[in-house]
Amino acid sequence: MIKLNYKNITFNGINILYARYRKNRNIRLVIENSSTVKLTCPYYATEYDIIRFLEEKESWIRDTLSKVNNKISLASKPRLKTIEKRYLYNKIKYFVEKYEILLCTSVKRFSLRKMKTLWGSCSYQDRTIRFNSLLYYMSDSFTEYIVLHEMAHLFVHNHSKDFYKIITKFMPNYKKIWSEHKKVALT
Repeated sequence: MIKLNYKNITFNGINILYARYRKNRNIRLVIENSSTVKLTCPYYATEYDIIRFLEEKESWIRDTLSKVNNKISLASKPRLKTIEKRYLYNKIKYFVEKYEILLCTSVKRFSLRKMKTLWGSCSYQDRTIRFNSLLYYMSDSFTEYIVLHEMAHLFVHNHSKDFYKIITKFMPNYKKIWSEHKKVALT
């Protein structure tokens, strides 16, 4: 992983970390959590280019920061105790077995791991799935959606229309269930 040398600037009361990166062709802006706004730009970008970019994106930055500040952060939650992990494992196991039957497929192995940005990930080559242990704090319907979502990747490896046809077939109200994630922040 590349370590960038970030510098701190303040733009209209917003603290922004920025770094120049030789592989960047464009200015890129990321809001990682309620207090971290990061900007990466090409080496040739001038301070004027950066300020102009920030002026164009200021309303988006403020809107996004306010949304992030209203989310409940799961990052500060302590590691799951053994009994909590076992409870989540068994719940996911139930959903995996349910969708193995419905989808006529099998999962070789699944595991739990605390992840910073994903609810789950699927390796369709070896048929393994990794689930975020923070699903413990989410509803059963949300957990079931994540299981279905990752298992659908065993058939369709992207998020195309075909992928969502599978999801819709087994969970027609998935959009409503998925919206639950907007209330929480993993980081």
